Amino acid sequence: MRNAIGSLAVRHRTEWIMLSAVLGLVAFYYLTRADTIGVSSPARGWTAMTGASVAAWRHFVSAAVLLGLVPVSMAWLAGRSPRSVGLGLGRWREGLLWLAAGVPLAVVAGRIAAANPLMRAVYPLYPQHLDGTGLFAAYAALQILYFGAWEVLFRGVLLFGTEDIVGPRPANLFQTALSVTAHFGRALTETFSALPAGLVFGAVALRTRSVWYTAIIHWTVAVSMDWFIMHGVCS
Repeated sequence: MRNAIGSLAVRHRTEWIMLSAVLGLVAFYYLTRADTIGVSSPARGWTAMTGASVAAWRHFVSAAVLLGLVPVSMAWLAGRSPRSVGLGLGRWREGLLWLAAGVPLAVVAGRIAAANPLMRAVYPLYPQHLDGTGLFAAYAALQILYFGAWEVLFRGVLLFGTEDIVGPRPANLFQTALSVTAHFGRALTETFSALPAGLVFGAVALRTRSVWYTAIIHWTVAVSMDWFIMHGVCS
C-alpha cells in the first residue's frame, strides 16, 4: 500500500511538471515571439494569430524564464533537485567527447541550413542587431539564454522528469514529440529536422546526465547559421 501511494504521488508530481512545461511553451509561443505567426486566406486576407513581435532582449529573457526557470522551479517544488533534471555537469568526461564531435558537425549543419531560402526567411530573428562583429558576438551570447532554456525544458525537465515513470526511451520520445510540435510555424525542413535532432540530443542527455552539452551543440548550430546568412555564405 505504501509503495502504491508513493508511486501515485510521484505520478501526480510529474503531471504538474508536464503541465507547467506546456503552459510555459504556450505563453512563450503566443506572447513573446520575435516574429508574428498568422494565417492568410483569399476571403479574409492576413490575420495575426500571435502577439506582436517583442524586442530581442525580451524574447530571450522570456525564454529563460518561461522555458527554463519556471519548469525547473516546478520540478523543484515537486521534489526534483536541479541535478536530477540534468542541470549538473553529469558525466563531464563523456560530455566533452560529445562536444568535440558535435560542435564541428553543428557548424556544418549551420552552413547547410543557411543555404535554405525558407530558413533565411526566418533567421536571424533580429538581423538589425547584427551589423558588426561586436554586435554579432553580443547577440550570440544573448542567444545562450534561449538555447540553454530550451534544452533545460526538453532534454532536462521533460526527459528526466518522466524517465522514472515511463522509462528512458518513452521519455525521450515524449520530449522529442513536444519539441517537434514547438517548431510548428517554422520552415518544414526545420520541423522535420527537430525529430532526429530531438532523439539524438535526448540520447546524449541520458548518457551524460546533463543538458549543457546538447545546449552548446544546439546553440552552435544556430549561431553558425546566423553567421553564414549574415555573411552571404548561402550557396
